[in-house]
Amino acid sequence: MIVSTTIFFYVDALKIKNNYSFTNTMIVLYQAGGAGDFYLGNKMPIEQVRALKYNVARLLTARDKARAAQLLGSYPFEVIDSSNFFNDDFSVLYANSPIDQYEQLAKLKDDSLARAIFKDIAETFTELGTYIRFVAAELKMESAPRKEQCLRDSEIQKLVYSYIGVEGGYLGDFSYRKHHEFYLLLDLDINPDNYTGTTRERFIKVISESPPEVQAKILEGILNRYSIGSSKLRTQDRYNEIRGWISRLTGIGPIEHPDLQITSEVVERALADAKHLLGSTGATSGVDRAHTALHGYLLVVCKQASIVSKSDASINELFKLILQQHQSLKNSGHRKEDIERVLKAFSTILDALNPLRNRASVAHPNEVLLGEAEAMLVINSAWTILHYIDAKLKDRLSKVET
Repeated sequence: MIVSTTIFFYVDALKIKNNYSFTNTMIVLYQAGGAGDFYLGNKMPIEQVRALKYNVARLLTARDKARAAQLLGSYPFEVIDSSNFFNDDFSVLYANSPIDQYEQLAKLKDDSLARAIFKDIAETFTELGTYIRFVAAELKMESAPRKEQCLRDSEIQKLVYSYIGVEGGYLGDFSYRKHHEFYLLLDLDINPDNYTGTTRERFIKVISESPPEVQAKILEGILNRYSIGSSKLRTQDRYNEIRGWISRLTGIGPIEHPDLQITSEVVERALADAKHLLGSTGATSGVDRAHTALHGYLLVVCKQASIVSKSDASINELFKLILQQHQSLKNSGHRKEDIERVLKAFSTILDALNPLRNRASVAHPNEVLLGEAEAMLVINSAWTILHYIDAKLKDRLSKVET
């Protein structure tokens, strides 16, 4: 705890200077002695911290202090160069913890046994050359849902006028009574009679003010109430677009693609396009760009590894060449045969991506497109291959560097 009001404000100013903000959520779990103030400076590099924590844990375990080793590994502790009002130099073992872990650590703060364990941890760090004067934790602050996670005004207008339809100011076939019943059937505690105006005006007000998960429920209700083809407005494309909004609102989206070890302008452009389309018009629109990103990526991998391929090689052909010839993928590690079975299965999956992209995506003027769930399956398959190959390339690079 900060023991001096004067020091508190000095610490606060220095922490702001170093991009850290001192808050009342800071918990000091151990203090070696000396002045009770500190501010946080630069973080120790992550690889150095990982190695140091590993060896501290080994030493604690060898000394029959397994509980201390376990506690060290259970929280996201970092080592941060620190100082204080008197310009002392020391380090702080610091955990910026999510709320559940923060609450666990808060309970340990006044536990004498836990404080003795933190003392053992700090002294072992010091023994290995990094003087830890404080062990501290702070609540990791989370952002409120971003505006872009909710339906945009343009999307609400598109839903109302380009899917449901408006006549005489009224929304679809909604009467005031039916509009009220609509929310009851969705098990939503919403009474549109609390608003004024036409059913259209009330609906727009309700959905605009609702959080993302409620907006998703309302959209599901609309799609169930007004099926594709029940009006000339209610096309497959518009339905798929609304399905994409639901995926965004519920967080049921694609696997995030990795920051690629090797890439090209074509790959990066396709990835950016896919991400934009997934967030705006849904997975069905993103299939073509995900296909292009994966195809381009496999071509770059082959080129950099001097693997010869046909100019018109398919995704599956390139994938097989990389598995067979790239040095980074020669070793499948533990359970090699089982992993190779998984990779062969993915080869079959990739073989299906070309016809899916050509005959069921917006890459061409196809009359029938993939559904949202099936499109998401295709995209996640592509991203899974990206993750696997890129991880193998990074793993080999790290071994070469060490």
